[in-house]
Amino acid sequence: AAAAATIAAAAADSASAAAAALPAATTLHLPDTRAFWAAAAERVPAAARYDARRVEAAARGLEGSLLVAPHDRVEWFLALGELMAIGDEATRRHADALALLPRPAPMPVAYIAQRIDTDDPLWGWQVRHAASGQLQGFVTLTRFTTWSADFAWDSSSRESGMPSARLSNARLRSGEPYGVDPLSHTTSGEGLAEVARARGVDVAELVNLNKDLYPGINSRSKLLDGTRIQLADPAVADLDADCSRKDTPRTVAARTRLPLDDLLAINAARFSGGLEADTPLDGKPLLLRDRESEVDLPIRGVERAGGAEPPPPMPKGKKKAGKAGKAGRGEAAEPAGLRQLDEDCSLTALLAQQERRGDPTKDGVQWTRIAEVGLLASLGGGGTLVRYALQRLKEEGHYHFAVCQATLAAVGFYERIGFRRVGARARYAENREGEWTGYRHWAEADERTVAEFGDTSYLMALDLREWSAGPALELPVADEYPAVAADAKAPDLRRMSYEGGTLAYESGDGVVVSLVPVADGPPGSEPELRMDVTYEIESILSHRGTGRKLEYLVRWVKWPNPTWEPWTHLVGSDDALRDYAARSGTVVTWQRSHHKQKE
Repeated sequence: AAAAATIAAAAADSASAAAAALPAATTLHLPDTRAFWAAAAERVPAAARYDARRVEAAARGLEGSLLVAPHDRVEWFLALGELMAIGDEATRRHADALALLPRPAPMPVAYIAQRIDTDDPLWGWQVRHAASGQLQGFVTLTRFTTWSADFAWDSSSRESGMPSARLSNARLRSGEPYGVDPLSHTTSGEGLAEVARARGVDVAELVNLNKDLYPGINSRSKLLDGTRIQLADPAVADLDADCSRKDTPRTVAARTRLPLDDLLAINAARFSGGLEADTPLDGKPLLLRDRESEVDLPIRGVERAGGAEPPPPMPKGKKKAGKAGKAGRGEAAEPAGLRQLDEDCSLTALLAQQERRGDPTKDGVQWTRIAEVGLLASLGGGGTLVRYALQRLKEEGHYHFAVCQATLAAVGFYERIGFRRVGARARYAENREGEWTGYRHWAEADERTVAEFGDTSYLMALDLREWSAGPALELPVADEYPAVAADAKAPDLRRMSYEGGTLAYESGDGVVVSLVPVADGPPGSEPELRMDVTYEIESILSHRGTGRKLEYLVRWVKWPNPTWEPWTHLVGSDDALRDYAARSGTVVTWQRSHHKQKE
């Protein structure tokens, strides 16, 4: 009942109702920080001293587990160490169980912290073992929010990645073997010369094809397992080899059995005079595949030797589920590797019609009828947990859609629940004159630096009104956290210390996350608790520029590559700056009242 009330209130249109359900930020009187954290710590177990590798996996239906709904961001923050440990362990177990190649990377601590800090409203559940109290999984939900002034739901444009995905599906339906790429070879212990002999290619040609991908590669190079070697130039090999002077895009689509609109989308930029369905090609071949926009999903349980990857075997007595469910009598099963997509763009069109409000430069543009699955990790029972959350959304009725930005290793998981990939594009530029690009994975960053947003998001959506929710799930929800059974030999996963008037989580890999009071409201208002993520500096190596353009080359603790950072990113790093000044003979002074630097 408490969880249902939280969802209902958080979904309400009025700001007051949303605040009543779960405050956007907890207020804190500055003089009372130590007392505040002492009181907050009493709401959760005193410690989390256990080894995530030994946590018992949750049952598929979460039998033997219970749910806890954290009351606010503070409780989520206090569990950050557990969230990280279980997230890492869930990724490891998932990759081992399915033999995924390449192995997926776990969610970084900065991403989890920023989502907990920025998602508004924020609600969700932790899954804990009923007997030991140890964390077995978690899910957070929020209202879908975009931070770009120019954002559009769009499954038709090349930038969205959707034309490329639909072309991949079409090739599979036409009989192309799943996972086989004749233009590349994935190694399993051999050297480049051995690859050349096995595939009948001149080794010098392989060096030339792969020198930009792997600087320094030569004919004697030994290759790590899983290295993908190009065997031919895709810019040439992916062109329509059978193109004639009489061809048009329409005739090519019919001959190749590829969708016409998607062929037009990936080739439009190659024809300066414009490209339509009946435009004469005059012998200029169309590109039949858009490799730049393709997503390399991890392959489960297969050997990648030679680039040939057979489809995973289906259990005996089972048929591959098709687009409308299980294949019926007389129906052909869908080919292995087929992705669930918004094939006709209808779902994307519905999303584009939804109400939104807000300012992308302040609190973001909130899509009031679209919920988002923000964070998810589980040591078993993840499908039940997500279905439970979606059933609560569907039952409450405010949200009409649910979206998620899936990691590539989780795409199949979300497809089994009913999600389909949809497309979106955005323009990341302060002056709104930049180029449209595929919508980047969730990030609140400087939109002028698109590279910091990561790759185009694998955005998936589900229409809650049409979703077949299945049998109603009734899971036990505890009012309080269960006591956590301690392992005397294990460290405390909380990794919390009281520093500078607040608690701070130290990840162990050079990242420190703290929840600090920030007074950015109107005069007289109480400060809000906001997440502060900092990276530990190992040393400063060099500098360039002067004045406002001054930058430092920074080597970070436990990070392999140094980065150039503007001086504003180093405000407060006095010890590192003094050490660099002593070593380099550079004099650095700070005028702290205005945060300006003179050199």
